[in-house]
Amino acid sequence: MTPVGDPGPFSAHLGFRVLRADAEGAVVEADPQPEHLNGGGILHGGYLSALLDSATGWAVHGAGPEGMVAPHVTLTTQFLRAGTAGEPLQATATCTSLGRRICTTQGEITQGGRVIARATGTHAVILGG
Repeated sequence: MTPVGDPGPFSAHLGFRVLRADAEGAVVEADPQPEHLNGGGILHGGYLSALLDSATGWAVHGAGPEGMVAPHVTLTTQFLRAGTAGEPLQATATCTSLGRRICTTQGEITQGGRVIARATGTHAVILGG
């Protein structure tokens, strides 16, 4: 897959790469480093949540009309397994419904072929004008 474009300054700071964002969904990858670990030596939940936030946001932008802005209203994350530094993460997400004011998303992160986190979210739909 070829990167889609600029992931935004925050996502770029965390090293996220947008590989795909279209009507079918989004794929965002990351290479977690030791600075992304919590005090217990596993990936910080905030890092994983930020990756899910980015992937679900890109899924909405891929599904919606040009120029749409879609900030999160909610993001509910479930952590299933501990993630580690040094092994790539892949977040996949889809826009499950796209309404005039609200859309919904779902996503998951895998590491080494195992799901380590899942999320559902809602986004406000704001059309430029």
